[in-house]
Amino acid sequence: MPFYGAEFHKKGYTTPCCLMTTHNIDEVRQEMLAGIKPKSCNKCWSLEDKGIKSDRQIKNEAYDLYADVDINQVINNCKSGTFSQQIIKIFTSNLCNSACVTCDPKSSTYWQSVLNVPIKFDTIGNLTLDQIDFANIKMLQLVGGEPLYDKNIFNILQRLIDNNNTTCFISVVTNGSVKLTDKQLDMLSKFKNLNICISIDGIGPVFEYLRFPLKWANVTENITQFKKITNYVGVSYTLSNINILYYDETIQWFKKNNLSYNHNLVTTPAYFNINALPSGIKNSLSESIKLFRPHTENDDVLFKLSLEKLKEQDLLKGTNAAVSIPKFIQLFL
Repeated sequence: MPFYGAEFHKKGYTTPCCLMTTHNIDEVRQEMLAGIKPKSCNKCWSLEDKGIKSDRQIKNEAYDLYADVDINQVINNCKSGTFSQQIIKIFTSNLCNSACVTCDPKSSTYWQSVLNVPIKFDTIGNLTLDQIDFANIKMLQLVGGEPLYDKNIFNILQRLIDNNNTTCFISVVTNGSVKLTDKQLDMLSKFKNLNICISIDGIGPVFEYLRFPLKWANVTENITQFKKITNYVGVSYTLSNINILYYDETIQWFKKNNLSYNHNLVTTPAYFNINALPSGIKNSLSESIKLFRPHTENDDVLFKLSLEKLKEQDLLKGTNAAVSIPKFIQLFL
C-alpha cells in the first residue's frame, strides 16, 4: 500500500492507506524495503500477530491476483521508484441513510438530520477524479457515507467503462440497505471482478440498533440480489464493545450464508472499542476471541462512558438498548 495505494476524497489524494497513523511516506517505504515493520502500520501488524488476516495481507493477495506481476518484479519496481498508484480508494461522499451508533455526523448526512443541524454535504469532485488513472487501476474500493445511496458512484464506474477497464477488482463497501434499480444492477454486472462488501455489526435486532434506522430484512433481501450479479459478496464485520458479546452467533450466520468476512475493529470513538469492557468480561471471552489487549484502568472509564453515550443516542433516536442489545446492557444491571 505505501507504494501502490492512494486514497481520495473531496480534497484530493490523502494517504496510501487509511489505517496508517501519522507517518513520513518516504521513511515508511525505506523501512519496508529494509524488512522493518513501520510503526505507522501497527494496526495490521497487531492483527497478524493474533493470527487474524489483516487488510494489508488481503490487499497484497488481491493485487497479486489482479496485477499478475511476479513479486520480484514488484520489489524491483518499488526499489527503482517505477511503481504507480493502482490500488485506489475513493470516498464518494458523506451522503448516508443511516446514523450508525459508532459513526458521526461528519461521515453521515443522516446523522446530521438526527441531530437537527444544517446538512453539510461533502462530495468528491471531477477535479479530484481527474487525478486518477482509471485505465490502469488494478483495484478500486468505493466507500461513503453510503456509496450505493449516492448516484456519483455510477459516474465513477462509467469512467472505468469509458477507459475499457472492466476487469479491475472493484469493492463497494455498503451497509446493504439500498434497493438498486435494474439499470444500476446492469452497470455493476459489467465488472467481472466485483466485490460487494457489506458492513455488518450483527444480525436481526442487533444490526437494526447499531445501524439505525436500517431494516435487517432489507439487507438479507439485497444480499440475495447482489449474489445474482457477482460471486463475490462478503462482509466487513465491524466490531465494538457493544456487539462483541454477539460474536459467535454473528460469525455462524456468516458461515451459514456462505459470506466471507474480515474484522473491522472500531478505534474511534475509543469508548466503543472492544477493550472498553470490564476485565472479567474480556477474560471470559479472550479464549475464543483473540482480539483483546491487556486490561487498563482507562478501559473501565471508557466502558462507563460508552453507557452514557448509548443513553444519549437512545433519547435522540427513540431506540432502546435494553431491548435490542440485552447482552451488553445486562453487564451493568
